[in-house]
Amino acid sequence: MKKRILLAFFLGLLFALTFTVVLAQDSPYSLRIVRDWGYGNGSDINGRMSLSIKGDEDQVRQVSFLMDGELMATVTAKPFKTQFDTNSYEPGIHHMTAEVTTTSGETFATNTIVSNFVEKAAANQSTYKILLFVGGIAAASIVIQFLMQRNAKKNPNTSQNGQIQYGAWGGAVCPSCGKPFNRSFFGINLGVRFERCPNCGKFVVSRRATPEQLDAAERRFRPMPEAHLPGISDIEKEHQTYNDSKYTDL
Repeated sequence: MKKRILLAFFLGLLFALTFTVVLAQDSPYSLRIVRDWGYGNGSDINGRMSLSIKGDEDQVRQVSFLMDGELMATVTAKPFKTQFDTNSYEPGIHHMTAEVTTTSGETFATNTIVSNFVEKAAANQSTYKILLFVGGIAAASIVIQFLMQRNAKKNPNTSQNGQIQYGAWGGAVCPSCGKPFNRSFFGINLGVRFERCPNCGKFVVSRRATPEQLDAAERRFRPMPEAHLPGISDIEKEHQTYNDSKYTDL
């Protein structure tokens, strides 16, 4: 008798799990998590997070958000989202899901998000390591760029016909001094590219300039050829005076 009860229990549990998986797969709604403030590295998270659903919200009447099977919050108005702080829960693995009830009375289960809630001290330590790594790369790029520009010529290479030659990374016009320079492979890219101008020595945003912009900058700072002013030297003046005196009526 006990064996039959246990068998029926396990079969019922297996059916419930299978039904839940199928329901989640066929669900028109999915659950997503967004980090509002804090640390995130793969499934490891710490700080303030937001849970929300993705789907046709016009057909939603309410959303129940669950953490490890327990109700976190019930939202009945747009936007269907809830916030929580990982520090309010025990560190470790947690399962988050949601149940979406539509205006027609249907209930859909979303996918399950599995995250590892790490302690704040561990999150801070990992953040410091990432910042140290990024800062080291930035510092190395600055040193390498400075040494390369120190040993290189200040101005871009010039061909025999006087035209400036730029490398594979193109040229830029310094927004500080207005002079053109070669863009370097070791520029610091932090969303925008920073480089040290070899002309004025300042770190500036080095956007790749068009050929027209480079040509205009080159013309502004290209030395003008000395104009040949007509005239005669002092010796030529003396000869001219002597020759003119030949025809003076004494």
